[in-house]
Amino acid sequence: MDLKLYECFGARGKWEEDSDKFVVCSRDAAREILQNYGPPLLPILILSIPNDEVGRRQLERYCRELIRRIKQGPPLHVFYYSKAANNHNPELMPAEQTMQQCEGGKGPVLNILNIPMDPLEEDWMSELEGFNLVPKICEEAKERGIDLSSLLAAIKVNLFATPAAMSLDHIDKHRFITRLKLWSGYKFWNVACKRDRKTLEEVAKSGEYSGKRFTIFLEAGCELIQPSGTLHSVLSHEENAITSCFMYWHPSMIQDILDQTLFEIHNPDITNDAHVSCFVQAIEIALDFWEDGEPGFPDIKEKRKAEETFQMIKEELSPGKACPRPNPGAQA
Repeated sequence: MDLKLYECFGARGKWEEDSDKFVVCSRDAAREILQNYGPPLLPILILSIPNDEVGRRQLERYCRELIRRIKQGPPLHVFYYSKAANNHNPELMPAEQTMQQCEGGKGPVLNILNIPMDPLEEDWMSELEGFNLVPKICEEAKERGIDLSSLLAAIKVNLFATPAAMSLDHIDKHRFITRLKLWSGYKFWNVACKRDRKTLEEVAKSGEYSGKRFTIFLEAGCELIQPSGTLHSVLSHEENAITSCFMYWHPSMIQDILDQTLFEIHNPDITNDAHVSCFVQAIEIALDFWEDGEPGFPDIKEKRKAEETFQMIKEELSPGKACPRPNPGAQA
């Protein structure tokens, strides 16, 4: 991928309104784009290597091991679409029984979220400057004696979907940039061309997006890096789809993170997952980094606005108010 071309179409926003453009490149080129330009404004698709027998065996081995771990793990957060297609809230289902229904590919239509990921799984993007903000926040929290384990658990999860499972239109929580690695199956990633606040407000109000879309086809071995705040839905096709999902913040995004989180609190169905329970503590540390002059944050003059937005979030999340979206794990 030519960096000058990306600069024209992505980094400086010089593309037509309602763009259906996305970048197709190697992982090395994606790494270079992210290092040079920071948070992506266009989706980045990293294709699998064709006729890669070693890679194919690695994919198969990963899937076998993950299914074994899932069966031995805690209850699963499941969107049970065979019960109701217009389903905004997951339910808890027993792991081994659920996976046995899914393995043959002929069971109910399910979309399973938040499966704990092996902590040793490779995460090349978190090694890039700026995209390691969440690990840095968690390291600082540990030194302060603050438990942010729920944040670490939220940003690295596996997903499992049976054929025909399709999520509703949503944005990923807390303005996270999302990177996905597909280990098995096929997915049609349906992306809304519009990402502005007015569009999200209309979707939150009506439950539907009526604007232009484009679709990115993913097969096993592909990676997709999705810009923050992207309205999307996903259809799994033909086979059970197993995915690794990584989420990232970047210091330059701090105001956007706060603005979107406040919007999600008022419009919980715009995302399909529970808020991170330690969000407030994590942002307090991020704001300290900003105050201390850590690289990548906006001009310090912009911090006052961020603090005002943060105060509104804390008031909305106070104990006297209801949680915007219940975590099914809390209902066990």
